[in-house]
Amino acid sequence: SKDYIRTARAKGQRERWVVLRHALRNSLMAPLTIIGMQIGYLMGGAIIVEVIFFFPGMGRLLLEAGIDQDYSVVQGVALVSAVAFILVNVLVDFVYMLIDPRIRDSA
Repeated sequence: SKDYIRTARAKGQRERWVVLRHALRNSLMAPLTIIGMQIGYLMGGAIIVEVIFFFPGMGRLLLEAGIDQDYSVVQGVALVSAVAFILVNVLVDFVYMLIDPRIRDSA
């Protein structure tokens, strides 16, 4: 138990409030990082599934553009995928700022 949790309990705050306000916020940092990275892997997996099962989408577009040697479309798909991955990571960073006041104050 951390000092701030002990202090909150000593102040007489409800156990539920202490857990939600103090303990849960600090425990969310690691899973939030993993979730952000998994969304990127999910996008890559969706491209593979589209190619295998012949669903219309970015993966199929990438495959057909590669077969037709349409390199500008391949670059476009790569750029859109990279931007989506970066936006997810920036969103995770903003959620960090909402959760942890130390990060908010240092920014």
